[in-house]
Amino acid sequence: MRIKYKKSFGGRDQYWSCKLKKDRTNDCVVRALAHATDTDYLVVWNELFELGRDIGFLPDDPRCYEEWLSDRGWVKHSPLTHSGRRKYSLKNIPVDPDGIYIFVTCGHLTAVVGGVLLDSWDCRPWKANSYFTKPNHGE
Repeated sequence: MRIKYKKSFGGRDQYWSCKLKKDRTNDCVVRALAHATDTDYLVVWNELFELGRDIGFLPDDPRCYEEWLSDRGWVKHSPLTHSGRRKYSLKNIPVDPDGIYIFVTCGHLTAVVGGVLLDSWDCRPWKANSYFTKPNHGE
């Protein structure tokens, strides 16, 4: 199955402008978590900032978002590999068409929901370094 792409700001556009490139920010963690958990963007934003304040890390630090995901039952997995242990690019990664995933690429998080990559830009050519699943979704 080839992953499709759909442009989405994860709900950020409900609160702040996303029309111009200068309006956009490095909020991939919030977008990905909002998409994958079907949680309002601002709720995810506030929870990550609160957790980050409590543990002393910024919301985009893996120690922060991994704890947030773990608290909600998400499980981290090693990267999927093929032919000689090469990592899959997101566009070709074998996923359950009904699954919900959060993929970690080089400095970026993105969500795949129902076989569709939801993000503000098309990162399907990037390699998946690791990924998260929620039990009973995509394992």
